[in-house]
Amino acid sequence: MGHELSAIVARGPGNAVAARRLGLTLVGAGAFVIVPLPEAGEGSASGGPDHRRLSDLRADCPLTLRAAAELGFDRFALIQSALVGGLGTQWATVYHGLERTMPAREGMAAINDALERIGVLPDAGRDAFATIGLGGMRHADLFLDRGRAATG
Repeated sequence: MGHELSAIVARGPGNAVAARRLGLTLVGAGAFVIVPLPEAGEGSASGGPDHRRLSDLRADCPLTLRAAAELGFDRFALIQSALVGGLGTQWATVYHGLERTMPAREGMAAINDALERIGVLPDAGRDAFATIGLGGMRHADLFLDRGRAATG
């Protein structure tokens, strides 16, 4: 079974009202906030937000840039990680406003590089990914079960 993570990461706290309106969750991670992004085809059977459009959040997409601005993020990382059967891929880019300041990169160091560019400092021998909890079970559960929200 695979595990996929797509998220916007920025310095917090983020606009909780805008997050609720967009149907997104703000997950606190120290001074930063992680915004898990819905996967394609994910929606709400209860008549909540329609995630089909939000699944189009990707690099250079006007929807991505508008959502980040509404959430109050001027500088943010857009990250994606997939793990299937022990093998994984990573992809990341960084924006400052509407300008991409880190070219989209793929590879094992891409997410750590992006996180460090937005100010995440690796701590206690851990990389930036682990420092803000992206590798921990607490956040992994959130990405797999978006119903458990922490919007504040």
